[in-house]
Amino acid sequence: MAPVSRAKTIEDLSLQIDAHMTKINSRFDELEKRLNQAVADNAELKAANTRLHEEMAGLKNHINSLEQYQRNYSVRVNNLQLPVDVAADPNRVKEFVFRKALAPIFQGAIEKGVLAGMPSAHQTLELAHVLPGPQGKPAPIIARFINRNDRTIILQHKKDFAPRDEANKRRFLFPIFEDLTRDNFQLLKRLGSDERTESVWSIRGTIKYKLTGSEVVKKVDNIYAPFESFF
Repeated sequence: MAPVSRAKTIEDLSLQIDAHMTKINSRFDELEKRLNQAVADNAELKAANTRLHEEMAGLKNHINSLEQYQRNYSVRVNNLQLPVDVAADPNRVKEFVFRKALAPIFQGAIEKGVLAGMPSAHQTLELAHVLPGPQGKPAPIIARFINRNDRTIILQHKKDFAPRDEANKRRFLFPIFEDLTRDNFQLLKRLGSDERTESVWSIRGTIKYKLTGSEVVKKVDNIYAPFESFF
């Protein structure tokens, strides 16, 4: 009877092992399914997160563009020291900025036949106000034009007719720039300081640049794109 009993015991043990292995394999299969689902869910979350970042960057760029559009009526005038009594009166600030920084450029445009006659400060500027600036230096001034055509004339002809330093003709006495948003200005400076760019400028708030050794003019469509994508 012992051999028969032994055979049954081995058979029972084999059945038990098979049953345990079936359960283990079933658990592994379930774990694999859960793992595959987790990987798929994670990939979906990453894709959704990427889409969300792209949408937010697009929205941020749109808002920045709207702000820049409003600023496209203005210029920033640097290094123009206002007398104390003038700085306290917005109308006198407007007249002072016009007379010192803008009128010489308009005069040059008149001589070139671009402009029929000299406008007045009140015909040209809606307002001019002083921005906070570093102590000991003239604060930047924002001058907002009534007509964007007048602003265009100033920006197009400043190189030829803006007042220059007598001792250094390459240096403007009162540098005039487009009034850029903070983010546009920061990108302009960052691109300008990168050794891979040869020249960087802005036209109506749009940043343009040339890479070193290239004559191709590139344009920034989205200032929040990854910085390396500009090269």
